[in-house]
Amino acid sequence: MIPVALFIALLGKPFNLFSAIVRKLIPPIVGGTVIIVVGISLLPIAFNGIYNSEQPSANIVIALASMTSLSAFILLGCLFKTLHWLRLVSVLGAIVIGTITASMYGMADFSSVKEAAWFQLPSLLPFGELVFDPIAILTMLFISVIVLVETTGTWCAVSAVTNVQLTDDRLNRGATGEAVGNLFCAAIGGSPVTGYSTNAGIIAVTGVASRRAIIAGGFILLLLGLMPKLTSIIASIPHPVISGIFAVICVVIAMNGFRVIQNIQLNERNMLVIGLPIMLSLGAVLMPRELVYALPQLLGYLVNSGIAIGAIAAVVLNFLLPVSQEETVATENEHA
Repeated sequence: MIPVALFIALLGKPFNLFSAIVRKLIPPIVGGTVIIVVGISLLPIAFNGIYNSEQPSANIVIALASMTSLSAFILLGCLFKTLHWLRLVSVLGAIVIGTITASMYGMADFSSVKEAAWFQLPSLLPFGELVFDPIAILTMLFISVIVLVETTGTWCAVSAVTNVQLTDDRLNRGATGEAVGNLFCAAIGGSPVTGYSTNAGIIAVTGVASRRAIIAGGFILLLLGLMPKLTSIIASIPHPVISGIFAVICVVIAMNGFRVIQNIQLNERNMLVIGLPIMLSLGAVLMPRELVYALPQLLGYLVNSGIAIGAIAAVVLNFLLPVSQEETVATENEHA
């Protein structure tokens, strides 16, 4: 992960190549499609978290409690200015109400919190000395590029939610920032990190898009990561509660994708560019797991991510399918 992180970081800053690649391959029709794919392909994950259990009926009730409370908080916060604070705490409030509902079914177990320590530092290079394997590096480079395509879709979603332009400088800093995060994680034995798609949904739900607030949240998460007792509380939240909230957030993400493409003419070409990636991403998400595991490793990883399949399909289709003369003239006039 270390050499891959360094390579991705240089693509952003100081070489500023990442934004040029994105501008070439991800116009609004592709960016909007990727946002839709992000929301739609994550929905089955949310519902699997609800249905896959020994108590599916209880899970549905718990998830509905989370969904209903989250939606009610958002609606009240938007309708009444004096209740704007409800929108800010909507996710936290939904977690509390969902957890209380789960406790009525005996599904809220916080016994692990007692055993967890209050404070614990991470260890440097916990897996021993560094070994640089060329095959492993190339594999991780391929995976990182696919993940970066997904993350770019997330950035497009955040841009759509906040109505703030995604400039070249922000794209390049985003690539470098993600790479620096991976570099630190590799040093302390953590898994690679990326900007998760639900962040766009959380911003849309709460209305909080301040970088200062998000940076403060990052520092809070760093502190929580050093406190196993608090992270144990988070881990003990019942899955149906999280899945119910997650489902609402997925819908918010997808709707913002439709907002990006709402002014795009839906001719035959554009319908294919938008529709086929959605179909392929759903096909990947709904593919039986035994079939995924039977594929070669790299192909299996690719198919295992509906977002990656949809994003790549949108880029390739937009590049290969011919643009009509009218669209070309309209694009040139828009740039002029």
